[in-house]
Amino acid sequence: MNTQNKSITLLFNPSFYIAGFKALGLGLAAILLAGLIGSWGHVHFDGVLDTHVGATAALWFFLAEGIMDWLCLSVVLWVCGKIISQSAFRAVDLFGTQALARWPTLFISLITLPQAFRGFANELIEQLKQGKFQFNTVDAIIFFCIVIAIIPFTCWMVALMYKSFSVSCNVKGGKAIGTFVAGLVVAEILSKLCLILVLHHMPAHVMMPARPVSTPVAAAGVQVAPSESSAESSAEAAGDITGAGAHFVDLLVKEDFAGAVAQFDTTMKSAMPEQKLREVWQTLQQQAGPFQKQIGMRVEEVQGYKVVFVTCQFKQAVLDMKVVFDSKKQVAGLFYVPSQKR
Repeated sequence: MNTQNKSITLLFNPSFYIAGFKALGLGLAAILLAGLIGSWGHVHFDGVLDTHVGATAALWFFLAEGIMDWLCLSVVLWVCGKIISQSAFRAVDLFGTQALARWPTLFISLITLPQAFRGFANELIEQLKQGKFQFNTVDAIIFFCIVIAIIPFTCWMVALMYKSFSVSCNVKGGKAIGTFVAGLVVAEILSKLCLILVLHHMPAHVMMPARPVSTPVAAAGVQVAPSESSAESSAEAAGDITGAGAHFVDLLVKEDFAGAVAQFDTTMKSAMPEQKLREVWQTLQQQAGPFQKQIGMRVEEVQGYKVVFVTCQFKQAVLDMKVVFDSKKQVAGLFYVPSQKR
């Protein structure tokens, strides 16, 4: 086989040359790298064939999504292979080449990095709900170009998955194609169920690192940390601002995200539009359990910003919602961390 033919075969049927533990190692490395890159742009591979812009999450979750997708399809195809194959085959060959078949997700994670793609996706969802259509033309062009570009990479990945199944299990023809398609559908459903189970049963302290929901305040040079100057705030001012903090959390609880976004300053409105805030709040409740009640408040002052810590009881965790107010009493930052109140 000449070099050109070998290169083409490596691109569209790598299982012809690479199998077993070598394919498994290379494939897992590609899956994890795609998850890492996806985490930078909040792009989730939340299904065997799915790619979505989603809420902020811990790095481990982006990595786990790819692993679960691979395992779900590999297990289903292994069962299918046992049913229809007339010859014995090694599980490691199928699992390894199925991992390697997901390497096109590397390209998908890279092309979905532009901020315009994420911003337009969130804006599109929100405007569809409101029934109005006013878009940034440049962002729209970038978004649709990326969506179109994702299609051939996804088709390429499916082709690699089928070649892996065909070669590893030594099956071919209409029976193999039909079985593969059925297995792909089953694995897609199974991967969704697995992701839901992980979200609902993972311990809250593992699910939620101490990280900002949005960081415009940090970008402005404000370190949100305890400050002795908070003691100098007047009781009247503290009472006023704590009421504003409690009211803001009430808006989140009532899912009045439009009202919450109306409290934002210009930077926050750009960084966290209504749909993004909705996703963050819903993800938080998936991780910590349903919101139950507010159980305390305190105020600290940091470089002219007033930080209201609203201690909230969720079903699985107690968290401090840190609502940062500027001098105009607009919300300039929003964070959540494990509560210091026990």
